[in-house]
Amino acid sequence: MAALVIACMMWGVAYADVDFYDHWADGRAELSSYDVIQPRYGQMRSGYGVMIFVTEDINRQTHIKVESEQPREDRLYVLKLNNVLKFTTGIYDYSVMTSVFSEVEGEEHPFALRKISLSAQEWCGHVFEEVRVREGRLYGYVNSYFEREGSGDYRLEKPRAFASEDGLLIRMRELKGEWLAAGQSAELDLLPALWSRRASHAEQVLVSARVHKGQVERVALAEGRLAARVWRLEMEGAWKQYWIEQAYPHRILKWQHSDGGSGQLKATIRVPYWSLNGNADSTYRRELGIP
Repeated sequence: MAALVIACMMWGVAYADVDFYDHWADGRAELSSYDVIQPRYGQMRSGYGVMIFVTEDINRQTHIKVESEQPREDRLYVLKLNNVLKFTTGIYDYSVMTSVFSEVEGEEHPFALRKISLSAQEWCGHVFEEVRVREGRLYGYVNSYFEREGSGDYRLEKPRAFASEDGLLIRMRELKGEWLAAGQSAELDLLPALWSRRASHAEQVLVSARVHKGQVERVALAEGRLAARVWRLEMEGAWKQYWIEQAYPHRILKWQHSDGGSGQLKATIRVPYWSLNGNADSTYRRELGIP
């Protein structure tokens, strides 16, 4: 098996017999850093991003991380994505993080969405939004500095073909087997990315979308030319394209959006980052190539 894994990593091919739990339940998180171009106020801004993937237990009812002794039946085992975005507009900074909690053994499908939360800070003020999925509905809550958003909640019915744009960053990685066959498309009732809605101060609604799993291409990165599957998301007259590494664990190598936004992988490390909080641990930031 070890020889098979090494060969597959060398040639950049996908292999199906990697056990999800062997890789993801090892007490470490996957941290990937990106060079990012982010459109804002009609101009392109240079910044950086970090995607942090890690497994953990959350409470089945509250959807809050379990840190105490709780029965197994009260827990949900999730893959969490903390998607961090940092960029500057003129004199002031933006700091955005979207957290996605997807149930590994979801009843509907692997990595079924259970919760998303967004926090965005810039020099004008804060915005926080949370969406929980339960009992066939989406329960949303917004608390914003801006009057047009204010503070309030909303409820949306969850259709059969539901997906979340934020959650697609987990589902497209196909960490527990194929979601779509190569060349196949899926029509979705999509919850747009929380950050995109907040950036435009738009009401949160479901939109019709189409996701397509395309061909394999080579992506040139600092670590070499890697084989990647091209995924394309189309919605509301716009498109977003993602290159997902063909070899396990199918990292997100780069993306491009029709509005000019883009991102490209700089580095990946696997570490228990929550324990690396000493001054000496800043060396890991240098490994990731972030300020």
